[in-house]
Amino acid sequence: MVVYGDILLYIYTVLVLILNTMQASPLLHPERIHPALWRGSQLARSQQATISTGFAMLDQELPNQGWPLGSLIELMPSQPGIGEILLLRPALANLGDQRSIALVRPPYPPHFHCWINWQLGKRRLLWIRPRTPGDTLWAAEQILRHNACSALLCWSDSTRPGALRRLHLAAQQSNTLLVLLRPPAAAQQASAAPLRLSLMPTLSGLKAVIIKRRGPSSSLPIPITLYPTRSLTATAIAHATLDQPLSAHVQSQWVLSDAT
Repeated sequence: MVVYGDILLYIYTVLVLILNTMQASPLLHPERIHPALWRGSQLARSQQATISTGFAMLDQELPNQGWPLGSLIELMPSQPGIGEILLLRPALANLGDQRSIALVRPPYPPHFHCWINWQLGKRRLLWIRPRTPGDTLWAAEQILRHNACSALLCWSDSTRPGALRRLHLAAQQSNTLLVLLRPPAAAQQASAAPLRLSLMPTLSGLKAVIIKRRGPSSSLPIPITLYPTRSLTATAIAHATLDQPLSAHVQSQWVLSDAT
């Protein structure tokens, strides 16, 4: 009888351990239940494909250590031409040259010689100029639905929440790097985008503030060095926006032809 009782106690102990493990595991790893779940105190970790931003400090603050593919990303620069495209250059260079990169309704004509200097000449650049904001989003949706481009950069001044949801849903059916560039006031509006960043210029490049991500909130700006040769002095930082290279619109004597 003593042996029989010991066996029952052993079985009971094992069952308790199994139940405790089953209860604790979903709490420690909620992403195992569903990839859309994560603990609020840590960055989400899912099976979604990402590509490195090329900037280590920024990668560390993003879920899965990079820009998500097949997902809506919003960038909100304080004004156009402060380096938001240069920020995306490392990712664009690593996407491969099998598919095109599309620019939908950029504020300035693309500077083709800059594209070549960035070593992106092998990647076919599509410049799409819709006439209306509605046409802009329609063109972006069609590119995503056909998975036609490795990257899609789209500029939109005013976008309704419903249109953002459609854009995000269309992105999820692709493996495209989708970046929607919006004015800074858009940061105060609701959005379906899982990742949103505001961008401000500094003498050496940019500082990024993550407005929204799948994980804990982040309010500290992330310094991003785009121009490493520039000196960082307290006096110069106060006038950083005046020391930027010429804006895109005054460099546009060399532009892509309509046939490109």
